[in-house]
Amino acid sequence: MKNKYYTTFVLILVLFILAITGFIFYRINRTLHRMEQNTEIIVPDQVPAYHFTMIYKDTDDSVWFSIKKGVEKASKEFNVAVEFNGSNSLSKDEMLKYFEIGIASKVDGIITYVWDEEKASSLIERAVNQGIPVITMGSDAKDSKRAAFVGVNTYHTGIQLGRMLIAATGGQGEVAVFDDAEQQEKVLVQNLMMLGIRDAIQQYPDIHISTIEYNNSDFLGIEDAIGHVLSGNSQYSTIVCTSEKETTVVAERLVDLNKVGYHIIGYGDSSELLRYIEKGVVFGTVTTNFEQMGYDTIRAMVDIKEKGRTSAYFTVDTSLITKNNVSEYIKAGEE
Repeated sequence: MKNKYYTTFVLILVLFILAITGFIFYRINRTLHRMEQNTEIIVPDQVPAYHFTMIYKDTDDSVWFSIKKGVEKASKEFNVAVEFNGSNSLSKDEMLKYFEIGIASKVDGIITYVWDEEKASSLIERAVNQGIPVITMGSDAKDSKRAAFVGVNTYHTGIQLGRMLIAATGGQGEVAVFDDAEQQEKVLVQNLMMLGIRDAIQQYPDIHISTIEYNNSDFLGIEDAIGHVLSGNSQYSTIVCTSEKETTVVAERLVDLNKVGYHIIGYGDSSELLRYIEKGVVFGTVTTNFEQMGYDTIRAMVDIKEKGRTSAYFTVDTSLITKNNVSEYIKAGEE
């Protein structure tokens, strides 16, 4: 009888271990498969001189496609292979994993978006200590050992938004500036942009700015912000958006509600936004040359590998798009 119970116990234990092992294998295989799907590599025509890895988020964003276009151009020009790691749903944990994989793989250089300055700085130090240079792109870890930062001068962007604001309002009116409160890694960016806007309009005391915070991770966050602007008690005549997605959502929503009498000033140059500018729904936007950003990151990394140094900062060009010149951008997009 004892042997029977013992045999049953051993059998159950073995089945339990097999089930746990199978589950662990399934999770590992699923994770690796997902990471494989999120990985892409650009290889030049010749044997590449270097292998770099680039970690980025929101790979379904038009910004990413522009960056990638610049990277592809630089990859051919400088004869380097560039591995892209990211997805439109890339979590902070996945970004950390991709960074660690880059270090373990001993790539020749890492280009990364900074999702958390403290964690990123720690990983950057590890990479640099192992002889792997790191360049930050789009958002910075300024106190880290990164070799260079390639991004936008957000203060200058704010100045441009402010100038467009003056043109749209005629120098007076109530203005709502939307601010994504959840983007903690962009606090400094947002502050510099707001400083630029306020400096641009300091000679216009009849322009009154209010910041409206919303939670981008909440589906209703931006809807609540729009509802606040449209409420009967508000006197807002102008809405300023600081991202392409935000600008598009605001324009779409106001069109749906037949509330197109507002001045919308935003960011980006997607085909949809260009049409809104052409139709007068959006007054104008500031656009960044993200293709240049992608190109400059590779150029800077090659400089580090071949010359041992590069510029600490690369700022990307920005332009203003209004109804006066939107046809040029629409035509360029169709070519």
